[in-house]
Amino acid sequence: MITKAGILVLLAGLLVYWIKIERPKEEKKKKERQMMADYSDIIAKLTVLTGAGLSLPQAWMRLTADYEAKKQKTGVRYAFEEMAATGRQIQNGVSPGRAFGEFGRRIGLHAYIKLGNLLEQNMKKGTKGLSSMLQAEAYQAFEERKHQVRRTGEEISTRLLVPMFMMFGVVLIIILVPALLSLAI
Repeated sequence: MITKAGILVLLAGLLVYWIKIERPKEEKKKKERQMMADYSDIIAKLTVLTGAGLSLPQAWMRLTADYEAKKQKTGVRYAFEEMAATGRQIQNGVSPGRAFGEFGRRIGLHAYIKLGNLLEQNMKKGTKGLSSMLQAEAYQAFEERKHQVRRTGEEISTRLLVPMFMMFGVVLIIILVPALLSLAI
C-alpha cells in the first residue's frame, strides 16, 4: 500500500534525479548550441581581421577585447569566454599555436577542434594560405548555421502542432455541442 510518505519520497527522488542528471545535460546542450551559433561569427571576424593585416594573435586579442567591451549588453557567450581564456594564456607566455590547439580541445566540439588545429598548424608553418583557409571555413560555417536554423525552425513547427490540434478540438466542440443540443431538443 502506497502511503503519503512513500509518494513524497518518490517525488523527492525524481526531483533529485532531475537536478543532478537532467539539468546539467540540458545546460550542456544549451551551451553547445550557443557556441555553435557563435562559430560562424568568430570565423568571419577572424577572416576579416587577418585579411586586414593583423596577425592571428592580434586578431584573437581584438575579438576578445570587443567581446569584453560588449559583455554587459550581450551577456555571457561561452565561446568568447574560452577565447578570452586563450588570450590570457597567450599573454602569460604560452605559445599561440599551443594555446589555439588547447582552445579547440577545451571546447570539445568538432568545429572548434578543427579551428584550433587549423590555427595551431598555421602558427607552426606560417600564415601562408591562412586567409583562404579561413574563408573556406567561414563559408562552411555559414552553411552549417543556415542548416541549424532550418532544423530549429522545423523543431519549433513540430512543437506547435500539439497546441494547434488542441485548438482544433476546442473549435470542433464549440461547433458540435450546439448542433447536437439542437438535435436533442
